[in-house]
Amino acid sequence: MQKVVCSLLFVSLVALVSCRPQKEDPAGEKPSPYQFEYKVEDQPNTLYFGANESGNEAGRVEGKYYVLLPDGRVMTVNYYVDGESGFVPTITFDQNSPFGKRR
Repeated sequence: MQKVVCSLLFVSLVALVSCRPQKEDPAGEKPSPYQFEYKVEDQPNTLYFGANESGNEAGRVEGKYYVLLPDGRVMTVNYYVDGESGFVPTITFDQNSPFGKRR
């Protein structure tokens, strides 16, 4: 029984250490700035969604994605990740469908 407990503690410790936030890259490389975007607007099939995101050389990432919901609202998620903040979203709902009133 003691061997099982010690084994579980060891495995837990290894998992904890390997999951900690990583510090600066040992090679000294900094994040590369980037930007991407996509958008789909297909009125006959009632498809409306997209996203855009950008990251800077300091490692901060900002972006948003949106989708037309079945009830006609548009859900938008604006977010950022900065350092160890993790994913920080702000979610909003717009009552105005991009295609006007629903059929």
